[in-house]
This record gives sequence, structure tokens and C-alpha cells, in this order.
Amino acid sequence: MVNEVTNSEITAKEKVGDVINTARSNFTKDANLTAIYGLNVNSNGKVDLLKPTESAFIYVVQSDSDQANEFYVPVFNSSPVKSPVNFNDMLSLVKDTQAKNIFGFIFGKLSTVHLDASVNYDDSPAVLTKMFERSDVSAFRSANPGVKTDMFLVPSKSVDSTSANNSADWIVNFYGDTSSIVLWLHPGTVNGAIDLLSDN
Repeated sequence: MVNEVTNSEITAKEKVGDVINTARSNFTKDANLTAIYGLNVNSNGKVDLLKPTESAFIYVVQSDSDQANEFYVPVFNSSPVKSPVNFNDMLSLVKDTQAKNIFGFIFGKLSTVHLDASVNYDDSPAVLTKMFERSDVSAFRSANPGVKTDMFLVPSKSVDSTSANNSADWIVNFYGDTSSIVLWLHPGTVNGAIDLLSDN
């Protein structure tokens, strides 16, 4: 069942249920969310479904039984559709070599892991609000007019003295024509720690 949208702008979490339901009907019955990729997310943490060539949330769905991934994109007032975008397309947008290598390693793991449905992570607007509070992000955005923002939600593990727990992390890539600053929020809530993956 498609959740009717009255506004064409959506956040990262708004369409997860629709994507999983669609994937379980036309990909595999054991489909689970493994990642979310936000291409050119606006400063409010949203993309516009009426402008799919300008911005999008792409949902990576994984099957344990097939050890495979499919990519889905929400469509305004319709069911999500499979996307032609792949991991190589995503990597091509990361300018920094160190960050690109980290992403490449993560993407290689995503056919075998998924996000547990009980994992707590914040939605894209809250994550960007937290990132914008940082002085290095403000300085980068001021020095790079027209900066774009890509967001990646990926599975992770949080480890304490008693156990290892399934978690989710946000990685946010702010980029201009020739440089980028990449930040890692772990776990993926605004109460988590933010580390600088790299800048150049």
C-alpha cells in the first residue's frame, strides 16, 4: 500500500516501509533495508520526488537468501521502483580518496548484512541540523558556494563491555567541484559522536 504524499519533499525515513513492502513483492520475500543513499539532499534534509534527476533517496535492499542487493527509488504518489543506480555511481561522487576507500569497503559488505528493524537512527533533517552546528562544516560551505550534500546510512556494530549490538551510522559527504568534507555520525543519532573521515 502506497502512503499518499501531499508534499513531494520527503525525508530519508518516510518511505522505508513502502520500499520494503515493494521489495518483498518484486525482489525477494526476505528483503531487508541495508542502506539509504541520499543524493543531493537539501539543507532541510529532504529530496523532492518531483525532481528525480536533481535529488533522490535511494534505498539499498538486501536478501540473505540470494546474497544480493537491489536499489529502489520512491516515486511521487506511486509505488517505489527499482533504480539503475549502483555502488560505483555512488563512489564516483566521493572526491576524497581515503573516504572513497572506506565507502568501497562498506559497499562490499552490504550484500551480506542489513539494518535490524529495531535499530534506532535519526532521520535526515536531524542529522544535517547536527552537522551544520560544526564550525568546519560552516567554513567548508562558506568557502564552496553551491556545495552539495550526499548522505549514507549504513549498518554498523556498537560494542560495549558486555556485548556487540547492531547499529546504524550516518556518513555525510559535503562536496564542491574539487573538494569534500566527509563526516561520520556513529551511532546514527544526534547524541552520537561525529568524526571527520577526511577533508582536502
